[in-house]
Amino acid sequence: MEILLIIGGVLIYFFTALDIVQTTLSMQGGGWITSRYSHKFWDLFRKATGNDGRKKILSHAGYLLLISILLIWVLLLWLSFVLLLSSSEGSILNSTTRISAGLIEKIYYAGFTISTLGVGDYIASSNTWRILSAVYSFTGLILLTMSVTYFIPLLSAVIEQRKLGIRLSNLGNSPEEILINSWNGKDFAQFTDMIEDLSESLVQHSQNHRAYPVIHYFHNWKEKNAVILQLARLHEALYLLKYEISEEIRPDLIKLKPLEVAIQNYTEVILEVTHLNVLEETPPLARTDTLREQGLLLENRKEISVTGELKKTRRIFQTLVQQDGWTWELV
Repeated sequence: MEILLIIGGVLIYFFTALDIVQTTLSMQGGGWITSRYSHKFWDLFRKATGNDGRKKILSHAGYLLLISILLIWVLLLWLSFVLLLSSSEGSILNSTTRISAGLIEKIYYAGFTISTLGVGDYIASSNTWRILSAVYSFTGLILLTMSVTYFIPLLSAVIEQRKLGIRLSNLGNSPEEILINSWNGKDFAQFTDMIEDLSESLVQHSQNHRAYPVIHYFHNWKEKNAVILQLARLHEALYLLKYEISEEIRPDLIKLKPLEVAIQNYTEVILEVTHLNVLEETPPLARTDTLREQGLLLENRKEISVTGELKKTRRIFQTLVQQDGWTWELV
């Protein structure tokens, strides 16, 4: 029994410490525990609201997720220390009576050790337990420090995400509107002139996602500013420019390349840091009635041939839109 408690305590400590380090320092996405828990936490929130992105309660999911992640780290470290202390009956003593501590007292001792309070009414009985107590005390201190240094830049990344959503909303509320707003009568220069700047902002957003995947669950309940919807609309507008706009007025594909690369990088990062089950069905194409009325489109949409990679990217965006509580019709 004692050996099982030791093995359990060591394994829980190891995986918790690894998850903390991977989440806060690796800049390569959340740890194994954090990433999976975050996905399940968001799914629970989303289902509780009927998958309705307009529900304000979804906007609380992000910071509640952060708090719960910190609590999980603390509780797992606490549990691992309790298991180790419980492997020996006399591991902890009452500092006054020198009587061996019971389970409740060991839970209490483990808690104040991890919190680095050092109350002193219970003490370790030998050098082994003293060293182990010191290890957990330092771990608790490091956990607090790393959490603060992780959460502050994460919240800054959330602000940047919201700024990107607002900025993209100014382009238009549909792929067609984005192009109509940028058409000057002879070309789409107003859109292509912004591509370099938009691409840089999107690359920054992608790298923030890689470093702080939790920002994916900071939801904006206002449809017009929801970054997922706006990115999906931007990608659909890019598709229209590349494949459906008449060739004589179509922008040079070289000018569109930076935005294509930025969007590709974004979807790659999303697939790496989230547990996304991409839908197999390709979403319907955007409405283009106004563009067609103005004679800006190719005559026959059915003759357009697109790459498999583009179809996959559109399916990824459809999945992201639905997982954020919206429907593809809004795109």
